Formats: sequence, C-alpha cells, structure tokens
Amino acid sequence: MRGWPERLLLVCCCLSPLSVLAEAYPPLQPLIDATPEGETLIPPPGIYAGPVVIERPINLDGQHQVTIDNGGKGSVIILKTDGATVRNLHLTNSGESHNDLDSGVQVRGRFNVVKDNLIDNCLFGVDLQQSDHNVVRRNRISSKPFELGMRGDAIRLWYSFHNKITDNEINNVRDTVVWYSADNTIARNTASDSRNSLHFMNSRRIVVEGNRYYNNTVG
Repeated sequence: MRGWPERLLLVCCCLSPLSVLAEAYPPLQPLIDATPEGETLIPPPGIYAGPVVIERPINLDGQHQVTIDNGGKGSVIILKTDGATVRNLHLTNSGESHNDLDSGVQVRGRFNVVKDNLIDNCLFGVDLQQSDHNVVRRNRISSKPFELGMRGDAIRLWYSFHNKITDNEINNVRDTVVWYSADNTIARNTASDSRNSLHFMNSRRIVVEGNRYYNNTVG
C-alpha cells in the first residue's frame, strides 16, 4: 500500500479544479446578507466565490473591479426580489446544466436592473422567468466554449412581460429567446457568432428595433 497517500493527493488535486479554485476565494454572500434594504454594496476589489442570492432590494456595484467565480456549479447570481440592481461586475464560471438553466444572472422578480456586467463562461447569460418590468442593459455576454447547439442562450425570457433588453453585446451563445411573453422591448443589441439572432415562441407585441446581428446561423 506504499504510495497510496501520494496517489490520493494527486487524484484529489485533479478533481474539479474549477471548484477548488473558486472555494479558495472569499464568499460574497456574507457581504450581501449584511447590506440593509435599499443600500448600495461596493465590495473591495478582488475575486469572490459564488453563488450569490439576493432576496431584498439592494444595489450591488462592482465598479468593474469585482469578479464572482461560481466554480463551475449552478448560477452565479440569483435575484429573488424586486427592485435590486446588479452592475459593473464580472460574472464567470457557471455550471453546465441546461435543465437548471445555469446562468450568470437568474432573475425571479420585478423592477430589477442588470447592467454593465461582463458575463462569460456562463451557460446562459441572463435568464428571466415569470419576471416583469426588468432592465437588462449594456452587458457583454458569452456562453461556454461548447458546440453551437449545446451552448446556452444569452438572454432568455419565459412568461415575462414589460422588460427592456437594450444595448447588450452578445457573442458565441446559442440564441436570444423569448417564450410565452409579451410587451417587451429588444433594442440596440449586437449579436454575432451564434445560432438564432432572435427566437420567438408564442410571444406577442415585442418591439424589436435598432439591433445588429451578423455571422449567425439564423437571422
């Protein structure tokens, strides 16, 4: 049995390197939990471990100096509130589950703002489910480095109404998709090197204007 401790150590080091790296970072959740309703949290610059769950209206501002790394598991930020803002962050390294919609940001509320974020190596970018009157603006979004059909969607709306999706830069994703939704605005976005520029399913009264789509498989 000589050599087993060394072999075991080697195996442990080789397993889930993304998770090991993420767990080496301090979690951001305690700072979120300590922020009073209506206040702004500006974390000290650096890399933090996700996930982050926001359950009351606060403003999270990374000032382009904060990365949240999810270690290859689940969604990076989950908004389960109304009236929160998530901005100026680098969100990376979500999980790979299509069933769980592993995302940079999952929105599950109303009147939230997701803007000026870099979202990369996340299966889905921003996922809105039964969420109304939200703003998704000026984000840069890319998916996982998978084959085209196995990537996630940059922005996904499901039974969501009166949202504004504007001025986002999207590349190397699957689609931007709108399911069973109405009265949304999709304007001034750029999308390239993806599958469907826009994909509507049973949706109505969608304003689409001023977008630029190129090098995509389907218009």
